Amino acid sequence: MTRRRLNIGVRTKAEGKNILRAAFARVCQGDFTPQEPGLYFETVEDLRRILTDKRLDLLFTIAQHRPESVRELANLLHRAYKNVSEDITLLRQLNLVALGERAGKGRARAPTVPYDEIHVTIALRPEEEAQAA
Repeated sequence: MTRRRLNIGVRTKAEGKNILRAAFARVCQGDFTPQEPGLYFETVEDLRRILTDKRLDLLFTIAQHRPESVRELANLLHRAYKNVSEDITLLRQLNLVALGERAGKGRARAPTVPYDEIHVTIALRPEEEAQAA
């Protein structure tokens, strides 16, 4: 079974532009090989502001307990429903969480994590400096 992986990291705007140019070049050469999904931030502070301890706990709890609703998830986390719902909304926008389809009128939607693992990378040196070292 192939593990679904998400790469998360910190990249400058310049690094992001270089990676985008490289992707366009690959496509222009006929290489349509799918790349692993990624979520990148410009600073470590941005990453930490989004991936708080509570949001990481939320992801682990969804993956391990597979709650059938956001309300059940809030109960598992011992957190207020409103706060968990807000976190789910943000994490859905970042594609870190998905909500299942409603099975009927008024039915809850089960939150899921579409990845088996998340790899976080924080480069200590700019990419071009690391390649020269």
